[in-house]
Amino acid sequence: MNMFTAMMMTVTLTMTAVMVPRIYMSWMLAEERCIEGEIEPLLELLAEQNSWVLRQFGCGAIAFALIWMVRTSQHDLEIPAAMEAALAIYTAISMVFAVLESLIAQRISDFISCVPGSAVTVKIREDN
Repeated sequence: MNMFTAMMMTVTLTMTAVMVPRIYMSWMLAEERCIEGEIEPLLELLAEQNSWVLRQFGCGAIAFALIWMVRTSQHDLEIPAAMEAALAIYTAISMVFAVLESLIAQRISDFISCVPGSAVTVKIREDN
């Protein structure tokens, strides 16, 4: 295992160790806000979850593109198999987190619609 593979595995494990409790906290916070019937914090949490979906998907897509670029390059950008495996693991975990974040965002959206008196109004700007 070379230094870059070890660094990539460290990044992957650190991301997992940080994201799992954060995802669980978001879920618990969403349930708590739904029980309390608070719409504004749920809307803020929904916006935050959507941004996490974009971040996780973006990081996974970039890692996937890096693997694809190295494999299909005509300039002999050969990397060790262990590094390629580490990038693939990072890609898979990042995509799984994107799906989990998306599921939580969908659940928060359901919570918003289920809160009594939650007629969320949309303001339409009138141009003069």
